[in-house]
Amino acid sequence: MSDRFVSLQKLSLAYGQTEVVPELDLDIREGELIALLGPSGCGKTTTMRAIAGLMAPKTGKIFIDGTDVTRTPANKRGIGLVFQSYALFPHLSAFENVAFGLRLKKMDNLEVTSRVEHGLNTVGLAHLAARKPAEMSGGQQQRLSLSRSLVMEPKVLLLDEPLSNLDARLRLEMRTELQRLQRETGITMVFVTHDQAEALALADRIVLMKEGVIEQLGTADELYNKPASKFAADFFGFENIFAVSDAGIVGNKGSLAGTFEAQDGHLAWRPGAVVVGKGPYEGTVTGVAFAGEQREYVIEAALGQIKATTPATDKRYEIGDSVAFDLPLAGAWHLPEGRQGVLMAK
Repeated sequence: MSDRFVSLQKLSLAYGQTEVVPELDLDIREGELIALLGPSGCGKTTTMRAIAGLMAPKTGKIFIDGTDVTRTPANKRGIGLVFQSYALFPHLSAFENVAFGLRLKKMDNLEVTSRVEHGLNTVGLAHLAARKPAEMSGGQQQRLSLSRSLVMEPKVLLLDEPLSNLDARLRLEMRTELQRLQRETGITMVFVTHDQAEALALADRIVLMKEGVIEQLGTADELYNKPASKFAADFFGFENIFAVSDAGIVGNKGSLAGTFEAQDGHLAWRPGAVVVGKGPYEGTVTGVAFAGEQREYVIEAALGQIKATTPATDKRYEIGDSVAFDLPLAGAWHLPEGRQGVLMAK
């Protein structure tokens, strides 16, 4: 299996005079499910469009399976596309939606029928072959869109935020479905999303992007537990990030003294790592939200806002209450200057 099945080399992408991706290098392994993750405007969808052949790069090259496809038309790249909107033909049955691309290739009817039946079976829709998209649920339409791409036997399947139109339960079901399809077919998938949970649940590796640049590349475990920058830490749930100084830790309003190592960099805590109800510091509760098994608090303190969570069975605090809290060094994530993250020793 190739470690450079899809290779983007010095890729620069722009809309007119507006540069969106300045210079991107990325290698995607054969059979890998990789997620392009980041906020709106980070360049993830633009990068996917370039791989698909829907936009020409300003500079750089794109290779798929060892072939330079930089100037190859989209329909000759061996790429499958699954869009956020599904892009199904409303007047055609599920069978004919899946068969559409095969008929364009002028395959004989027996081959078309065999492939379509197999494709619908793969996504569990064989019993709905005669239905039109409007007669199907959102999850069924999404699976139909996947089947339509897979029957074309693409080298790479590109998915552009395919789960964003589904409700929470269906999103969970479709994550499982995508993992199963990827495992069974072995196809290389590039999944574009702004949802951290989707990327963490699905991807073999995650490409976190910011302003057209790769901020961090690694496994879900690496990005979630070992963010390499303030941006990555904040994106993956370290909501309390403060600079370290000789005075302690410094926020946007002031500082808190403590036994923190006075060195350049930042310390970051997830809300669940903040101790509420005891500790050397004090603040005022300015926000409370019940979230099922836990409560979420916003505490206004000397250095600024602290976000914390506690089990719902713990003592409840109300807005306006004074509350003691602690930011224990054990388990805090240390982000020194230079982007390298280090877990503080317990």
